[in-house]
Amino acid sequence: MVSKFDVLVVGAGPAGVSAAYFIKHHDKSNSINVDLVERLDSEMYKQYHDMCGEAVSKYLFDELLPLKPRGIVEEIKLIREYWPGDIEIDTPVKGYILDRAQFLESIIDEFRKKDGYFENKPVKAVSQRDSKVNVKFGDESKDYDYVIAADGANSMIRKSLGISGRTRNFIQYIIDKEPEQGTLVFKYDEKYGGDYEWIFPHEGKTKIGYPLIRDKIFKPKGEILEKQSRAIGYGGINRYVHGRILLVGDAACQTNALTKGGIRAGMIAGKIVANAIINGNPKKYESEWLRTDFSSDVFNESFKQLKNMNNRDLQKHIEPFKDVNMDSFYQRSVLYIKTLLLYRKYIKLYKAYDLANEAGW
Repeated sequence: MVSKFDVLVVGAGPAGVSAAYFIKHHDKSNSINVDLVERLDSEMYKQYHDMCGEAVSKYLFDELLPLKPRGIVEEIKLIREYWPGDIEIDTPVKGYILDRAQFLESIIDEFRKKDGYFENKPVKAVSQRDSKVNVKFGDESKDYDYVIAADGANSMIRKSLGISGRTRNFIQYIIDKEPEQGTLVFKYDEKYGGDYEWIFPHEGKTKIGYPLIRDKIFKPKGEILEKQSRAIGYGGINRYVHGRILLVGDAACQTNALTKGGIRAGMIAGKIVANAIINGNPKKYESEWLRTDFSSDVFNESFKQLKNMNNRDLQKHIEPFKDVNMDSFYQRSVLYIKTLLLYRKYIKLYKAYDLANEAGW
């Protein structure tokens, strides 16, 4: 039987709401008190979570069962990539565009139905002593048995533990342009420093985004309705469990280094951390997370390789995939042999692309 104890989840983003919900879902004896706190008020929360491409693989909804969140806006059927050398590659996919805030709020609703407690209030400081974690909320404080830090890319809790993390800022514009429905568009160029320009549908308009890079200004054509910016934490950290504090999501830099997709990875991490706490073995969270494809170091290595490639290299490495029908066994076989014989220095990058189709978004 599970002993009575208290858990605090800091941050109601994808990782935080997943961890909070699944702890209560598995807490059949209702013996675990779970507090979920979010520093942003309702209006700011909606604005913050709109600063995202909001695309997820359909696999996420299978992985969240029995939870069935609301917030699907549009079905995604195709990814279209543009590479230097006028190379265009289309890949059929199955995914969705979300209303991310509505999606998360629907999970918070389910969490509350299971006697979870949610409140909008900021955490000022955390400190571990003996077998408790003391958390300060302004003028008040409370002791918890465990704290799950899901407080974003610039995590106060991660920094207070002296843990460094890789972060990158991105800028996104909503423009008054009818989108290409059902399609995610990516444009690759050396000027993006290993990342890309993205063009996603958004409520009858279009979202266009870029990495923020010093001394470079990227701006879309068309009437700009809104400009947004946010940081993400990517590529993982050295330790995910620090005594009774466990880091998840952007606070743990769990966004995919190659694709910069983070919703699904954070939510999977939330499920894993919930199971570890329920089973009284928080250290198991780290070992299980590191065994998943989401944490594969091939993504970090491939991102580093892409950052050092110029447009000539980008064109050369993607040329074998031009006009290849991946549904054809024969064409796939020819492609495999061709890359092994003529493009060996890119093999690890190709493996990362293949894995990213399964675990990158």
